[in-house]
Amino acid sequence: MYFIGSILFWVFFLVVMVFMFFPAFLIWLVTLPFDRNKRVLHQYSCFWGSLYTWFNPFIHVDIEGKENISRGCSYVYCANHQSMMDIVILYRLFLHFKWVSKKDILNVPFLGWNMRLNNYLYVDRGSPSSQIRMMKGGEKLLNQGSSLMIFPEGTRSKNGLLGKFRDGAFVLSQKTNSAIVPVVIKGSADVFSDGTIWFRRKYNMTIQLLDPIAPKKEDSPKVFGRAVREKFLQELGQSDE
Repeated sequence: MYFIGSILFWVFFLVVMVFMFFPAFLIWLVTLPFDRNKRVLHQYSCFWGSLYTWFNPFIHVDIEGKENISRGCSYVYCANHQSMMDIVILYRLFLHFKWVSKKDILNVPFLGWNMRLNNYLYVDRGSPSSQIRMMKGGEKLLNQGSSLMIFPEGTRSKNGLLGKFRDGAFVLSQKTNSAIVPVVIKGSADVFSDGTIWFRRKYNMTIQLLDPIAPKKEDSPKVFGRAVREKFLQELGQSDE
């Protein structure tokens, strides 16, 4: 039964992915002359991503703190990363942002193609030149009015505990004077914990947007990152001890 439910989810995921790409391409083509930041296409992508949770009776997502976000401002959204489901549920925010993604995802048919149309950033963590290009691209996007969505841990947590933060998000925040918004995700660690969805119970997940944190020029990125990470630890009820 549980494996059947998981198979059904993945079939739905693949069918929706193929079906939704073609309208995405049309939106990209039509808005190309006037929508430099791809805001319309990203909102469509948020709708696309939200379908996977809206039509799944075993998944419930609560969103808190959107009132903390000022429309028209560029932010560096920093989210903790516990599961593949994090990427899906973050689309439920319907806020304008560009993903900073691993390069491999961009090569996935339909899904990766849509990411390319959106001008999302990618990084090959094994390539210093790729990291430099990502940082330059992120700085340019922030200055043009787009926000960024980054997992500062760099990879998914293996045990549900918050990992160490990389410096990139905080360097970009300080260079562009863009506030960091901690995005605290709770309840997603059990989803896809072994690569499948087990339909034993309802998965209740929460996305909490904390107050924006303005960068301080006098702090190093590491000091800034540690201060932001403390906010996450408090909200998650975790510690480094």
